[in-house]
Amino acid sequence: MTHQSADEIVHRFTLAAADLLRHPLDPGFVDDVASAVFLAGPPLDGTAADDVSQAAETAGLDLIHLAFEPGRERFGPTGVGVFGMRRGAMFRWTDCVLWAPRNGGPLLIVPLGLNACFAHDGKAMLSFPSGPKVALGAGIKRARGRLRRSAWSMTADQLRGRAAERPSLRAPGLSIQSEVMPLARHG
Repeated sequence: MTHQSADEIVHRFTLAAADLLRHPLDPGFVDDVASAVFLAGPPLDGTAADDVSQAAETAGLDLIHLAFEPGRERFGPTGVGVFGMRRGAMFRWTDCVLWAPRNGGPLLIVPLGLNACFAHDGKAMLSFPSGPKVALGAGIKRARGRLRRSAWSMTADQLRGRAAERPSLRAPGLSIQSEVMPLARHG
């Protein structure tokens, strides 16, 4: 393996997460404008989480933040946060994990302590009214393994080819290593 910068590794994992969290796009929404963006960077403290909430509200987007421990990026994200407007108010779920079903289906973002979960369809954030009905541990382990395999299986050419998926969303004082606006895949 060639040497890669922390930003390159984080971007690799961000693209893989966007792919693995993608659920089928309802044909009725194919022409909609994308409204979900993946961000990645160091874990968010209270001030940084406030900045992400403000960025989500200002941009009118749902933001999914993947947290990476500095110096340990090669192991993948250590946490996930979801930020978005719901019923006219800004909501944020900052203590989340990635979870994978046994059947190899799309990953889910599961807020710890809340019976709900999230994913996306390449256009928008999807909210599900209940979380997995089984213990989370095995699904978290499956998600970590699938994410690592997917991230490290991308070739340099694939990463360069997906550079267009890096929008320019910046929030004052927020450290962002990677941004990905997932692209819907049809058919």
